[in-house]
Amino acid sequence: MANHEVQVQPRQLLAAAHQHLTNTFFRQDKTEAKRAFNDISAGRSIPFLEISSGDKGEVYCSLALDHSEYIGKLNFSAFRDVLGAHLQLIADKLKNDENLNIFTNEQTGDLLFNIPGIMQRDGTVNVLVTGIEQRKAGELTVKLMFLDPANFIDPARVS
Repeated sequence: MANHEVQVQPRQLLAAAHQHLTNTFFRQDKTEAKRAFNDISAGRSIPFLEISSGDKGEVYCSLALDHSEYIGKLNFSAFRDVLGAHLQLIADKLKNDENLNIFTNEQTGDLLFNIPGIMQRDGTVNVLVTGIEQRKAGELTVKLMFLDPANFIDPARVS
């Protein structure tokens, strides 16, 4: 990309990420989907998406996964289950033009879309969200992150 600053709106970013996550993990060959999962679950980021902004250039996105707060053993099947729940919630919010519950880190500009995909399996709960990080102009990382499910427990329901 040239040294131009490119602005991509959060809703546009999330829509593009949603579409590409769906294609990568649910529509393409399962072997390729597993390969992508194995790479990101091993801590490697992978080339993911390119967003064109016309004459101002492109934004190149990689995909990463932070599963440090995942409870249990993360495998492809569990990942797809929680990702599917997460993507369905994102699709609903985009379709209905609802608030995307965006948290912004004021120091880094990173975005977190607080649209949690929640999966309960074998008595444990796991929560997946999507974030966007930018460390260099024209380059973004779409980061899937498992969060501590205790942050999502309704205190009124516990007692």
